[in-house]
Amino acid sequence: MSAWDRARRQARAGRRGRAVIVTVGTLLLLLVPEVSFAGGEAAGTTAAGFLGVGTGAGVLGRGGATLALGGELDVVPWNAAALGWMGETQIAVAHAGLADEVTQEWFAVGGRLGRTSLRWALDGLYQSEGSFEGRDEFNQATGAFDVSSTAFGVHLAHPAGPFLTLGAGGKYVGERLGDVSGSGWTMDAGAQLRVAWFGAGVAVTNVGGGLDYAGTSYDLPTNFGVGAAVEVPLTGLRLALDANFPRAYYRDVRVGAEWRWHDLVALRAGYRKELDAPVELAESGPAFGLGAGLRGLWLDYGYVIPGAGDGQHRLAVSLRPGRLGWITGGGLRVEEMRESFDEPRAGAAPTRD
Repeated sequence: MSAWDRARRQARAGRRGRAVIVTVGTLLLLLVPEVSFAGGEAAGTTAAGFLGVGTGAGVLGRGGATLALGGELDVVPWNAAALGWMGETQIAVAHAGLADEVTQEWFAVGGRLGRTSLRWALDGLYQSEGSFEGRDEFNQATGAFDVSSTAFGVHLAHPAGPFLTLGAGGKYVGERLGDVSGSGWTMDAGAQLRVAWFGAGVAVTNVGGGLDYAGTSYDLPTNFGVGAAVEVPLTGLRLALDANFPRAYYRDVRVGAEWRWHDLVALRAGYRKELDAPVELAESGPAFGLGAGLRGLWLDYGYVIPGAGDGQHRLAVSLRPGRLGWITGGGLRVEEMRESFDEPRAGAAPTRD
């Protein structure tokens, strides 16, 4: 590649990165007034409540404390800026069994765009609430109907220096209640700062747009959150603390811890405390999790106890295709080839090309 071609490629990457930065910066500035949300008194007044449940066995095994952590694909739905620290392609799928036989399925894929500094991710969320028997005004059966919800999103992130990443994305949201359906669009944005062993994050999710049912638009469950995290050197221990301010739900504080041993085993625990919720409605409670993996294949399990409700089991599998030489049986390890192209390892600080 000639010096002229290299310069043009770097210029294009720089323009894309600046576009992401300008977009995220604008969104965050516009959203500052939104932190004065209605809160608990407006609980239950928005559509698409499934967007506030959360995904990821690893994240929820820490009680949902994750806004200042990055490097893993399951953090991206919580804070789009976490994508900016990913150094290689990842694929993830997750399953959850929730209350009242509700099930949730999540899929995501993301990574680095070529050799540029721009990161991308696509994800999809499907939640089934089962089948219900309809009744008319005379309490006569009218037949069964299904209730389900879906969301599909695309997120982009870019380093804004050696210590800061910015991210943003858009989502299509749909709900179906028997023969009636609604759909709409919404956005996410976030930023993360990492300096040595300390990290901080800020994120807003499900902001703007709405869910349209037959010409009537309903608000979505917007949430504004801030978080901090500490990685204790030489111990494999990470500690995280988040505070969330939903537009139409109860504020909460989440604390979580994770200990990893040589990237082979992970143990997690966390706690979520809802600050304004009545005792009988609060979903405050502990969470526990564990993970294990080897060279590109990782399995996660999370167990969440939401207040007085039944415990929720969550399972997830993630793959890093660049490390799966042990599956293909190839003699050349992909990790070694990647280093020859000056591409950062997973979890390393982002670099500018």
